[in-house]
Amino acid sequence: MKILFLNPPGWQKGSINLGLSYLAAGLIKAGNEVKIFDVNESELAPEVLAERTRAYAPEVIGFSVKTATVKQALLLSAAIKKVYKEALHLAGGPHITLDYENFLKENPEIDFAFLGEADLSLVEFITKLSQKEDFTAVPGLAYRKNGAIFANAVKIVENLDDLPFPNHEVVDTFNPAGFRYPLITSRGCPYNCTYCCVGLVSTKKWRARSVENILSELKSAKERYNTGLFEILDDNFTLKLDRAKELCRRLISEKLNFKWYCHNGIRADKVDFELAKLMKRAGCESVALGIESGTEEVFDSIKKGEKLSDIVKAVKIIKKAGMRTVGYFIIGLPGDTLAGIKKTIAFQRALKLDNYVYGLLTPYPKTEVFDIIKKEGRLLLDIKDTYHFSAEVNAAIEYPYFPAAELREAFYLATYSGLYSFKEKYYKNYRKAPEKILYITFSAETGFLDTVKTVFAGARPDIFTSRYKAELYLKAKQEGSVRNLYIFEGKETGVAKIFSFIKFARLLGKEKYDAVFYNSASKRIFLPAAVFIIRPKALFLEEEKGKYIYGIFSRKVFKYILNRFSGRKILTAVVALVVYPCFRLGAVLLAGLLLLKRSKKLFPVPKEREVGK
Repeated sequence: MKILFLNPPGWQKGSINLGLSYLAAGLIKAGNEVKIFDVNESELAPEVLAERTRAYAPEVIGFSVKTATVKQALLLSAAIKKVYKEALHLAGGPHITLDYENFLKENPEIDFAFLGEADLSLVEFITKLSQKEDFTAVPGLAYRKNGAIFANAVKIVENLDDLPFPNHEVVDTFNPAGFRYPLITSRGCPYNCTYCCVGLVSTKKWRARSVENILSELKSAKERYNTGLFEILDDNFTLKLDRAKELCRRLISEKLNFKWYCHNGIRADKVDFELAKLMKRAGCESVALGIESGTEEVFDSIKKGEKLSDIVKAVKIIKKAGMRTVGYFIIGLPGDTLAGIKKTIAFQRALKLDNYVYGLLTPYPKTEVFDIIKKEGRLLLDIKDTYHFSAEVNAAIEYPYFPAAELREAFYLATYSGLYSFKEKYYKNYRKAPEKILYITFSAETGFLDTVKTVFAGARPDIFTSRYKAELYLKAKQEGSVRNLYIFEGKETGVAKIFSFIKFARLLGKEKYDAVFYNSASKRIFLPAAVFIIRPKALFLEEEKGKYIYGIFSRKVFKYILNRFSGRKILTAVVALVVYPCFRLGAVLLAGLLLLKRSKKLFPVPKEREVGK
């Protein structure tokens, strides 16, 4: 049969939907034809996608559905049915497993749904469908009958080694260049964290692939995609320390030379220094931990089975082994308050993590937290309008002791703590808030401008940006939330562009800004000019991906620039400003001399050497 999978748009960009790639591999092995349209990456309009679907003419269309992508999936389904009614519409994914009954009641346009792991059940369903056999007994299938909704018991994959390796080539947006290969080495979670739905979706039975099977997949990935990067997406990669150590030892002995990451998180009580050292030697660059809260009472109440002392110990171990540390935190757990979040922020700072992410709690159906909130608090939004982690401040819940306004305040304090610290330091130095603010950015919109306007209430900053990004800020200028918009054309190339920037910076220097916010995802070569020519009272560097480093006041600026720009970077700047122009001038002079030498008028060829003489 011809099958199409759709990955609806959501917040998580730049990643493969690994579940769909696994399903595609299993169906192809069974003799079917499969394509995956990743709308999350292509961002095709529903109407355009519908026409592409009609052109492909699948017999079955499957939608991968997370809680945050339910509405987008239904929009795509409706758009397709307007132009192409010949296919069955199926839905699967975490949200379906958690809330299939309500989903099927509310969305009659979806014909069938699949719960839990569908690697085996979907192949069985498609086989029976193609052979026109009864499929109502297929494990994990949810369906309607006589106005009622039924769901068969889920059948998990007991031996993960039996599954074919995921097929990414069938994804329409797949690009192997710089591909960070997604790797699952185990499934299931035996723990009882009150806020988490992993054990409900993939069951509490932990199952692990053999080291041989994992290595075979990685070798295949290197050969097929020419990649040297992978990311482990397990929920419990280090549950069995001996197995994790064996995998690392084999990665080292096999000399596969991968760089890899554990950003889905490992448990703090499931890592020791031996494992951390092996992970580093095997190529691991960065490890994430689910920390959730820095207050003892809240941390203990979420039933992770760890202690905060385990977190402290794990961070030290990972850092000592030479890997980066990332921490994930949740705002809005039952029992937490604004004062509690301030304690969490202090705990997070004390850990000295390399990166951290705060997310507002989303209470997923059937989790313990969902039931607690129904008793102690209330839902403010349909959870399908929320995101697990997002820069958007859309509190879905509140409690009598932690109202929505304080939840939002806590989010800003936690996510932009560096910015608040900057504000406090500025006020301490100058006894007032900064009035004239400039934001320098040559990168894509990050939402930082809105954050500055929130933290510095009533601020109307000036924007200095490139002509490529100007349209992002024109609307803000028209609405009056931006005072002045300066557009750097930057049509020159090389050194000429730098000198053009410096001329522009001299004009901005006359404004005598109180504070300059510099998007450090922009070209660093412009930073010294922004500092020493514009000469603000205070500088704040915005780091990539919405994190912030810290405020730098004028007396610290020079030292910071020297520390930030290593010898190699300084040498690069010197080469760009001095050596390259001299090299180009020499090349022009040499070319001129060669041109003169070839001219017969200036350098006539002697008669005795003329051809034919």
